[in-house]
Parts: sequence; C-alpha cells; structure tokens
Amino acid sequence: MTIDITLHPAVETDNHRIRDLIHRVGINPMDLNWRHFVVAEDAYGHFMGCCQLKTHRDGSLELASLAVEDEYRRQGVARALIAHLLEHSPRPLYLMCRSALVPFYEKFGFQVSGAETMSPYFRRMHRLTKVLVVRKGNLGPTIMSLD
Repeated sequence: MTIDITLHPAVETDNHRIRDLIHRVGINPMDLNWRHFVVAEDAYGHFMGCCQLKTHRDGSLELASLAVEDEYRRQGVARALIAHLLEHSPRPLYLMCRSALVPFYEKFGFQVSGAETMSPYFRRMHRLTKVLVVRKGNLGPTIMSLD
C-alpha cells in the first residue's frame, strides 16, 4: 500500500505534536525548536512524523529528531523526511543513531565517522558518550557523517 506523504516546514501549531512525539519515542528532547523542523502529513492532514536540521555552536549541522508515529512506520515516512532534508542542506551533515540503524543511514550515503574527522561539537559528544557508555554499560550512539 502506498500512502501520500506531504512534507512542509513546521509551523508554530506543530510544536506540541513534535514535542509529544519526540518524548513518546524516547529520543533526545533537547533543542526542539519547531522552526528547524520539517513535518510529514498524510492526505488528510494527519501528523505522521518529523525531523530537524540542528545547528550547533561550532557551525556543524545535524540531522536530528527523526521520529514517525507508530501507525505510519515502515511506509516510507522517515525516508521521505531524510531525502527532503538532504536535498536542502549543506555538507558536511552529521547524525547520531543507535548502532542498529547504521545500515539504514548508509543507504543515504552517511558513513560512520572517526573522531579525527568530526567537527569539534561531535568530537566532544563522542568523548562524552564514551564516558557515559562505560558508566551505563550500553553501546551508546554512533556518529555518522555525509560529506
């Protein structure tokens, strides 16, 4: 089954839907400025998901806060959001994800980044997550980039 997906820049009234979805799926709730988001809706205007381009203090850009409502998963919503943002974003572009998602992002050209090629922000995040990983005993996020 193919569904119609409409993408548009978020508007202020999307703010609560974005925040609610991000909290429900359990991803980083920091820096959720609706002005940086793209929203996906179905043909009836139902909110399907969202993603943002986040700018960090060092000027690096991150594809972040990708989330899709449960009933729309595995229907191309995430792919549409990513493709749209990639089409409209400068390079390099970074993202942080669970290691299980690396193959998904590799399909878009992202590659796992070594610390030596990361921007200052992502080098700090890499060091910080290594400390947290040791303390919590989990794998932590993988940092990927697209040049």
